[in-house]
Amino acid sequence: MNILDDEFFARVGHDLRGELATMLAGVDFLLRYGKSIEPSHRDMLDRVRGAGDRLKRLLDELNHAVWLYEDPNRQMVVEPCDPVVLVQKTAAELYEVAAAREARLIVDNELREGEVTLAADLDLLQVALEYVAGLALVRSRGRTVRMRLAWGDDRRPTVTISDEAGAVSPETLHRMFEPFVERSAVVLQTSSTGAGALPPRRRERLGLGLGIARGILSAHRGSLTVAAAGEGDTMGLRFTCVLGSAPQPLGVKESQDPSVKDRGGSL
Repeated sequence: MNILDDEFFARVGHDLRGELATMLAGVDFLLRYGKSIEPSHRDMLDRVRGAGDRLKRLLDELNHAVWLYEDPNRQMVVEPCDPVVLVQKTAAELYEVAAAREARLIVDNELREGEVTLAADLDLLQVALEYVAGLALVRSRGRTVRMRLAWGDDRRPTVTISDEAGAVSPETLHRMFEPFVERSAVVLQTSSTGAGALPPRRRERLGLGLGIARGILSAHRGSLTVAAAGEGDTMGLRFTCVLGSAPQPLGVKESQDPSVKDRGGSL
């Protein structure tokens, strides 16, 4: 069996999420109603809840891994999509994440709402943008991340996401879309600030997000590229997400892949 088979991921993800949800519900119940819990025990429950939340994000990333390979028969929920609304929805999900990372997220929309409409799966495109912006935020504790929607050089709506979290090696930059390589960008940045690399057990991404994002954008006849940008204290990475329309008739299609509706913002 192909391990990247859509049905395999859907079934495994569903089963693991069900068990995880039950455990987290029990922890939340104890934290909310366990008035007599000692502080040390409450701290342990908080740690368990945090670990569960991280595990859920990792499961989301694993579930979306079907987009690492092309499948022209994989259906999407294609309907009219306004890029301005897409960026607004993505930013709304990321502001809380940015605050948790003590990072500043600046969003700039140069297009007007209703100016252009794509035939696309809005939820999937949001997953893609959240993976890209998520990596920038993970790299950018205490720094600024910018998300800008504008017309690209080819007159297509383009979202540019840039950070100021430091450079990566040319080899890492060249291989950034390969599975697990993107984690090197995070490790390099944290080491350069003296904080040290994140322990493997506390990493919040599997290292598949950029490949997944590129697969989703490619399925919409768009693209994702990354380049070094800035200089000195503002040196970092710039991700260019070119948005396109899916090669399917306009209209709502019921997806056969339950994973495509799962949100993929893992931080």
